[in-house]
Order: sequence, then C-alpha cells, then structure tokens
Amino acid sequence: MRESFLSRRQFVAGAAALTMAGVCGALAGCTASGSGAPAGASASGSGTSSSTAPSDVLTMVWLPDNSSADLSAAREAMGKAITAVCGREVELLTTTDYNVAIEAIASGKAQMAYLGAEGYVQANKKNPMVLAAFTNSDEEGGLDGACYYSRISVLAENADQYKDGDSYSIKNIRGKSFSFVSATSTSGFKVPSNDIVSEFGLESSDELLEGGAFFSEVLFGNSHQGSAVNLLSGDADAAAFDDVDVDMYFDLVSGDANSVGAVYQVRTDAEAPFDTVRGKQFVIIAVTPVLNAPVCFNEEAISEEDRKKIVEYFCSDAVADDPQIFVDPEDEGAKGIFEKASEKTCFVEVDDAWYEPVRKLNGAE
Repeated sequence: MRESFLSRRQFVAGAAALTMAGVCGALAGCTASGSGAPAGASASGSGTSSSTAPSDVLTMVWLPDNSSADLSAAREAMGKAITAVCGREVELLTTTDYNVAIEAIASGKAQMAYLGAEGYVQANKKNPMVLAAFTNSDEEGGLDGACYYSRISVLAENADQYKDGDSYSIKNIRGKSFSFVSATSTSGFKVPSNDIVSEFGLESSDELLEGGAFFSEVLFGNSHQGSAVNLLSGDADAAAFDDVDVDMYFDLVSGDANSVGAVYQVRTDAEAPFDTVRGKQFVIIAVTPVLNAPVCFNEEAISEEDRKKIVEYFCSDAVADDPQIFVDPEDEGAKGIFEKASEKTCFVEVDDAWYEPVRKLNGAE
C-alpha cells in the first residue's frame, strides 16, 4: 500500500501527458496493496504520465476532504479491500484541490475515485467513461435515504442576526462575507448556492462567486474543514459545509442533528485544522439533503472484469461488516469516511442516472 500526493502545480505540469495516458496507456487494471512500488516505478504525485506507472497498480484518488492525515487508516482500509479481491498494489492519491481530483479520474491518471456528487457529474462531463459504481446506503441498506447534509451556518455569537421568528433563515446573508468549499463541491457550493439563488431570485450562482456582487467577500476553504474554519475563526460571517466531513470534530450542544437551529461546538481535543478554534460554536441556519457521494471508475482505464470484481466485493457483507471501512459512530476515537449507522448499512450499486438530479441543480445539464 502506498500513498502519494498530487498538487495542482504537479498536475498542470503533466496535464498533456495525462490526457494521452488516460486513453492510450492507463489500462492499469485492478491493483492492490503491496509493500511498495516495484523498482523503478515513479510516484503518481510526480506529474508524469500514468503510462509510466507500473501496470499492476490501480490508483484511487481522493478529494481534499478525505485526504487528511487522520483519515489515512480509512483510506488504507479501502485499499486493502481492493487488494483482497484483486491481489495487486493500490496507490492512494491524495489532493488539496477538487479540480485536481476530478481531472485525475477524467484523464486516467487515476482509475478509481471517491467524489462528491457534483464532482462526479463534472468528471463525467469531461469524460463520459467516468461512471458511478456504488455508494454508501441509508440505514435500511437501500438508496431511499442515502444522503448527507449541506448546511449554511453562522457563529453562535452572531446567530440573532439571522433570526426569522422563532427560527433562523438565510434572508439576512446578503452583504455578508461568505465561505464556500469549492466551486466544484456539491454540498459546499452547488446545493447552498442553489438555495441562495432561489431565495433571492438571482439570475445564476455566478453572482455568488466574487465579493462585491451579492456577498461583501467570498472565500473558498478548499475543503469542508477549511470552510468551517473560515467561519469559526471569524474570517467569514457565514459558511457552507457538510456534516459527514466535519462532525467528527464537533459536539451537538442543542437541537436535533442537521436541523435549523442546531448548535454545535468544536471539541476541546479537536485535531488540526480545528485545534485553533476549539470551543467555538456555530448555528445551522439552513440545511438541505444531498445524494451520497459515489465511488466511480474511469472505465477506459480499467478492465471490465476487474471493475466487476471490485464492485461485487465492496457491495458484499464482508465489506459492510469491516469496522475499518464502516466505523462505529459511537467510537469517538474512530476516524472514518463511512459510518455504520445501522446493522444494514452497506455499499449499494448505483448508476449515472441516479445523479441526474444533481445535474439539474441551477439548470445544469
């Protein structure tokens, strides 16, 4: 098992080679975790063509939200599961930029990716051979409630400014400073911007991208953690971020989870990047459910046989019952990407059509 990092600079430097490799040389097949790269293998963070990578290596790319050091064990568990079914080496490619992750899977630099719904739609638009394969289920083991939550939040100390009767609303966010995650984030931009456009009758979300139009200032956290820190540090008056990528750092102080008016507090032992804002509180003033993120494949860059093996195994009981992949939500020490919300929680197959509602947000096609 090996991890590597791909920066925007490195990706741009190798972009031309990556584009060719995605079509011509990235048929890496299924790979698995081994003790290390074969002699002479180049790291996938080097910005070189994926055609120079060992042919037995499958690269899986991760968004910034899932690239942090404290989630390394969760990423490695996914890699080991691929190893269990394929017996080959896996390279886990972490990023700090949404666009880099999207380009990596679209070009064939990576054969597999875990992307947000909007990121997936963007990758599929760039390359229609990037297709969703499976996602984490709802508590009943199905897709009816397979969602997480996009939230717009404000500092608790300023929450009265956003009061709307006995509750809260986004009616007073015009003219405030605001933090999004990334322009390609589903729950950190696409969904909250759609809510704002609808509430205020704006022509499009383009008015939200730069300060001086709708907001006085617009920040981008480049991850859900980063957007939350922008709010909690006082750099932004309000911010958009989801629940699944940050709630392991917070305690629910009052109200119902993922509901308007719920108050959260940063844990006193929160790790970076929340170690500088421990004890700070925020209030949710708007919340919207979002389709669970897919694991997807660049089907030009992996054989159909290996893709099927991976999908079948990940949707099996063996993976559903693996506590390294589906962590116990009651274990505060467990740092995971997926939670075992119930005994039925598992991975379920999905297809491209399931994400059609995301394409229709803000009129996107």
